[in-house]
Amino acid sequence: MQTASYENQTQSTAAYQAEPANGAGWIIYASIMLVIVGTLNVFQGLLLIAEDEIYVTGPTETVVVIGDATTWGWVILILGTLEVLAGLGVVTRNQLARWFGIFVASVALLAQFPVFFGAYPLWSFTVVVLCALVIYGLAVYGSRNDSWA
Repeated sequence: MQTASYENQTQSTAAYQAEPANGAGWIIYASIMLVIVGTLNVFQGLLLIAEDEIYVTGPTETVVVIGDATTWGWVILILGTLEVLAGLGVVTRNQLARWFGIFVASVALLAQFPVFFGAYPLWSFTVVVLCALVIYGLAVYGSRNDSWA
């Protein structure tokens, strides 16, 4: 009688100590980063909407480019909202959300380039690097065959 209960206890303990699938950390990282980068993009979009004129001077300070960033701010705001939704979907292990996350992170990465040379270059560079890592994590480790944590 005591042997049977010991075997059951050992089997249940072994189930809790199972190793996570290869790349499970990348998927969790990608979902968290999608939410964080999406939030950063929402704030950046709001900043661009609020400060709708951008003044950029050239190296000799004789060239001045004045642009209206309100439209671009709305684009980045909407992309940020979609990134947050995709990150929440990836947490639920939804394959459609995974592919949507790759798409939205790719578009958000490309959307940062006009801003990268404008008002907030360091912020934009940070978002570009984080988007690239999100794309890597979702593309490499999020396949249907992976049973991640």
